[in-house]
Amino acid sequence: AGCVTEQAKTGYSKSRVETIVESEAAPHDSLLVFRTSGFKLWESQDAEFLVNRDSVALFKAGGASYLPLQAGKNKIVVREPEHFLKCELEFVFEPGTGQFVEIYERFDPSALIVGFIFADLSSRLLYDPHPGTNCAGVYGLSMGHLKQDQLVDVYREFSFQVVQR
Repeated sequence: AGCVTEQAKTGYSKSRVETIVESEAAPHDSLLVFRTSGFKLWESQDAEFLVNRDSVALFKAGGASYLPLQAGKNKIVVREPEHFLKCELEFVFEPGTGQFVEIYERFDPSALIVGFIFADLSSRLLYDPHPGTNCAGVYGLSMGHLKQDQLVDVYREFSFQVVQR
């Protein structure tokens, strides 16, 4: 049981994402979405990603993809597939600015043994939940912008680096 609480060491890959809506959107005009490697307990479990109520992709740990998004206000949701517990965020998408969304696991399995309150506190210390997110369940959402040097190289597959907070 101890191995499920260990960190998974998964690199970022398109092969870890099942895209439901196919699109030929250019990376500069898309939202970069990635899921951190997280814990082995949830490594192979899908995180369903919805945009404006439509399911668009399923992310396994280490999955990353550029997803098309309309400029302006959008609502994104991440949850276990078809589950009622979810994390949602409404934000304004600005194409070409290098916006990204990080899906992270809110519950540290070792903290789950002690209780959900400690698990939630543990995740808040590791990740920075985006202001305005409303989260319940396994997954959380954080948001940011790629740095200028990462934007230049955006056509290389996932040239960003994630820094745990």
